[in-house]
Amino acid sequence: MAALTLFVPGLLGPWSAEANPPQPHAPALRRMLARGDRLPVELLGFEGALARLFGHQGEDLPWAALGLWGETGQRPEGFVLRLDPVHLKLGMTDAIVFGGPSLRLSMDEAQALAASVEAHFSELGWRLTVAAPERWYLQAPQAFDLVTTPLTRALRRDAGLFKPGGADAPRWLAWLTEIQMLLHAHPVNEAREARGLPIINHLWPWGAGSIQGLPADFTLTPSPSPIKGEGGMVVFANHPLARGLALASGLPLHEVPETFAELPLPPSGDVLVVLDEALWPWLSGDMEDWQATVEGLEARWFAPVWRKLVWRGVESSVLEFATHQRWILKPIHRWRVWRRTGRV
Repeated sequence: MAALTLFVPGLLGPWSAEANPPQPHAPALRRMLARGDRLPVELLGFEGALARLFGHQGEDLPWAALGLWGETGQRPEGFVLRLDPVHLKLGMTDAIVFGGPSLRLSMDEAQALAASVEAHFSELGWRLTVAAPERWYLQAPQAFDLVTTPLTRALRRDAGLFKPGGADAPRWLAWLTEIQMLLHAHPVNEAREARGLPIINHLWPWGAGSIQGLPADFTLTPSPSPIKGEGGMVVFANHPLARGLALASGLPLHEVPETFAELPLPPSGDVLVVLDEALWPWLSGDMEDWQATVEGLEARWFAPVWRKLVWRGVESSVLEFATHQRWILKPIHRWRVWRRTGRV
């Protein structure tokens, strides 16, 4: 039988101390959390937890290059940097970062902004790829020594806490200031402001590096995760970083089906499914969207996975949430009826 892992970042937060998230109707999920065995793991951000599932430690992988590979299916050559559009909400002493789908940036707007930035820095040979309105990739003819923070860690926090470091940081801070001035006067932002939408007043650099900079044994690194056996694993993912990691690791890769019922489970081996739908609602603090997303996952994934476990259709199931929490469930755990269900 197959061993199934569901990686569901954002499902269990963590939420801020003052947050009071609603309780989604998810009886199967609550039952799984109550009857499974909780395994302690190191607390990592989304990117680090994702890398851990593929057997890699640390969060300093060339995420931009991996993401671009995942977006296009083509291995990128040379230096790649994520330059994601964000809105900085300026206060008296801080600048709070907002980004992602919550900005409601259209593809036409994103491409117009990116084209202006690319033209402004044409002498440097920059090439910007807008894979999605909120995901931009910069390819440059030269590499830069940059130490950056993933946008997922900076959202709703003060941008001043996450200034780029590294030998080339001074140059990049100057370029980012130029970009801010360019964006400020852009017609796209003037139109957005007139419609009451947040303007795009900054680009967030992160994930610098190249595929060539990966360790030579990247595909051979042993994994501490219980899901990666000697024969490797099959990956189902739509998120570009997960897809890039699978491609770089030489693993079979497929898109995530709409429901668990459509998942082609092999008769044996390890299967990783990346369900990232709850990630951005959690990151942006949209509790209503988060609740609806979790209830949708309950109907399409958690309830049928629980039924499959009960009927011994899978050897085991691991739930991982990009926090310090991992649960493992086996068919025999269905008999732990004395364990009371709690909050999600």
